[in-house]
Amino acid sequence: MPSIDRSKTIPAYIYEAYNTQSKRQKFPPSHFLLVDSSGNRKFPYRDPKSGAIHCGLLRAAMSRAAQYNYNEVEIKARTIYEKSCKEKEKDIEIKKLDIQGEEVFGIVIAPDELDTDGDTFTKEAIRKACYEYNTYFQGTAYRHGLRLNTEQVNLLESYCVPTDLVLEGETVKEGTWVQRWKIKDPELQRQIRDKEIVGFSLGGFIIDNSSRG
Repeated sequence: MPSIDRSKTIPAYIYEAYNTQSKRQKFPPSHFLLVDSSGNRKFPYRDPKSGAIHCGLLRAAMSRAAQYNYNEVEIKARTIYEKSCKEKEKDIEIKKLDIQGEEVFGIVIAPDELDTDGDTFTKEAIRKACYEYNTYFQGTAYRHGLRLNTEQVNLLESYCVPTDLVLEGETVKEGTWVQRWKIKDPELQRQIRDKEIVGFSLGGFIIDNSSRG
């Protein structure tokens, strides 16, 4: 998915800790997915305060590694993500998953609610991300990795709700980003029915023009 306002994607203290190479040199190589031949530390994935794996940084690393053809880094990031964040991903499952035949409708992200990394998103940040997604992307990936093609899925709707809604007795707040997909792939349909796939996950990332990775 597209980039989102930096302060609403990765906590400011993490960005400040890693936004230059000189600052990155203060942290051990184990905080990064790649240390190149010149000693440059790239693709941070651990919280600079606690040293714990940070799922948001891993998502950013997967997106950036794929964009700049760091294939080994992308594989490493995805492997760590699957092991350490896959279960957490279920915590941000869509609030409503309405399955009608091949169609799936649900929430991508709601304003001012904590995600698994402890971050929140304003209505303005969500609207910007939705508009960028609708303009430039309109696709999706399986588990933040494998891109799905139009033979497998089709995006039918993607928008921010203009007012509070009530779905099955639960309020969906104004500004919430929702999507509707047509699921054409039989295996994906099975995984949804069996609750192996339980919702949408926002794959936003930081674009840091000062240093690739």
